[in-house]
Amino acid sequence: MLNGTTIKEYAYSLGFDIARITSAEAFPEAERVLQERIAQGLLDGLPWFTAERAAVSCHPNALLPEARSIITLAMFYLTQQPDEPDDGVPRGRISRYAWGDDYHEIIKPKLQQFATWLRDYARDEVPEVETRLFVDTGRMVDRAVAQRAGLGWYGKNTNILTRGWGSWVFLAEIVTNLPSGGNDGSPFDTPSKASCGACDICLRACPTAALPAPYVLDNTRCISFLTIELRGSIPIELRPLMGNLIFGCDICQQVCPVNVVTERRLGLRSDGKISSASSQPIQFHPRREFRPRPETGSSPELIPLLALTEEQFRERFRGSPIKRAKRRGLLRNVCVALGNIGDPRAVPALIGALHDVEALVRGHAAWALGRIGGEEAKRALEEALVGEEDEEVRNEVRCALG
Repeated sequence: MLNGTTIKEYAYSLGFDIARITSAEAFPEAERVLQERIAQGLLDGLPWFTAERAAVSCHPNALLPEARSIITLAMFYLTQQPDEPDDGVPRGRISRYAWGDDYHEIIKPKLQQFATWLRDYARDEVPEVETRLFVDTGRMVDRAVAQRAGLGWYGKNTNILTRGWGSWVFLAEIVTNLPSGGNDGSPFDTPSKASCGACDICLRACPTAALPAPYVLDNTRCISFLTIELRGSIPIELRPLMGNLIFGCDICQQVCPVNVVTERRLGLRSDGKISSASSQPIQFHPRREFRPRPETGSSPELIPLLALTEEQFRERFRGSPIKRAKRRGLLRNVCVALGNIGDPRAVPALIGALHDVEALVRGHAAWALGRIGGEEAKRALEEALVGEEDEEVRNEVRCALG
């Protein structure tokens, strides 16, 4: 049987910050909520997240027959906020989890090593140890697992909040046929009794109203979805609300009091220096892999991004989570950010983007030029309207001119 203490010690040795163990029983409440959200259209835009997928993801034995236990893990990813250059050029903002290397590539090898160790550890008791490994890319309701195992509790922004690390964590799971719990002296971990209480700061802070009620996320309005998962045009009415966010969004996490306390405890603040609000911060050494990459950073200059070719995009964001948005998605986001910033210096680059090979980029460049305005932008839009063949882009140009 799984010995909880031994399992957790090994998890910590691999670099995980929290480890808990729970049963592989089904998650009926999570299934009910997911099916309800799908029916309400709150997960529209994620065509792969079907009712059938939700049903499978809430039944571990559908993922691994004979599943008996789930080891749930968390890894803290927050690092110091780098100093932002005071050069006055238009800059975008990137979600903190994407500053460094792709976490999937960091965590997957650790899970594989963990699975190998489990097979050796339990060889005498279970000759054929089976495992399934998840890092939020497979059919696993990771937050429901984390909640039941006591790794954390649901925040009203739908993120999992943990003691000590806040919601700045990546979640991972190992589903296994190894037994645990019962009378073997290694009971399963129990859910946390913590909650958000009456706090609703995150709900009120969301600029696009993507949190219409506690514990409810309208995926179609979430800036993280709009800038990463959405493959088409960003709804026009939401664009002005997105500010200069070009990949992901941390707003509902940044305002969370639990996360504020976490950063104080670690002696972190936005400029990367020791916070005076934390007189005795603990010794904390951010993981090198999650520190801002020189070619990505936390607030890249926007105008040069519009000139990236497909090859240059792949090279610059190789090994970065940002590659998930693809070139056309990132440049679309950059156009929206430049339109919101309103700096006339962006007009020449946006005119160039008005002739991009991707219709998605051309349409959003037109919107940005309309936002910035001016004679140069107007002439470029009028000329584009003459030669543009894509009807959706033509509509964008007409709106921009209007």
